[in-house]
Amino acid sequence: MSSHHAHSHSKADLIAYAEKRAAQLKQRWTAPRAEAYDALLDHSAPITAYALLEYLSTRHGRDIKPTSVYRALEALCDIGVVVKIESLNAFRACRHPQEDHRHLFLVCDGCGHTDEIADHGIGEKLSHAAAAHGFKTGRQVLELHGVCRDCGK
Repeated sequence: MSSHHAHSHSKADLIAYAEKRAAQLKQRWTAPRAEAYDALLDHSAPITAYALLEYLSTRHGRDIKPTSVYRALEALCDIGVVVKIESLNAFRACRHPQEDHRHLFLVCDGCGHTDEIADHGIGEKLSHAAAAHGFKTGRQVLELHGVCRDCGK
C-alpha cells in the first residue's frame, strides 16, 4: 500500500496500541475483536463485513457468527483503530491510529484501491463552517473518488 506518511507502524505495534487504547476507553479487548483487527491489518484494501466474516471463518476453520463480526467492527471503530469507508460499506485498519487526525480517503473507482491522508485542517474547517450554520458535527467521513496513479496511466 502506498502511503503519504513518513513513518509506518509494525503490525505488532498497531495491535499493542489497539489493546492499550481499548483499556484507556474501558473497552474489553476480546478474542473476536483481536481476530477481526488482526485480519484487517492483513488487508491493505477495504473489506466488507461479509468478506471479513468469510475470511475469519476460513482462517479459523469454524463458523463465525455475523453478529460477532459486526460487534467487533463497531468496537474497533469506536476505539479509533478501524475506519469505515461509507461509500464502499467496507472497513480497513487505520495505519496511524496514534495520530490525532480526521480520515480523508482517496478511493479509486477503477481498481478499488484506497489510500488515506491524515488531515488536521479540512475537517476543522468544515466543522467551523457547519457551526456557523448552527450545526454541531459529530462524525466526519471525507472521501474523494477518482482514479489512482496506476489506473490513470
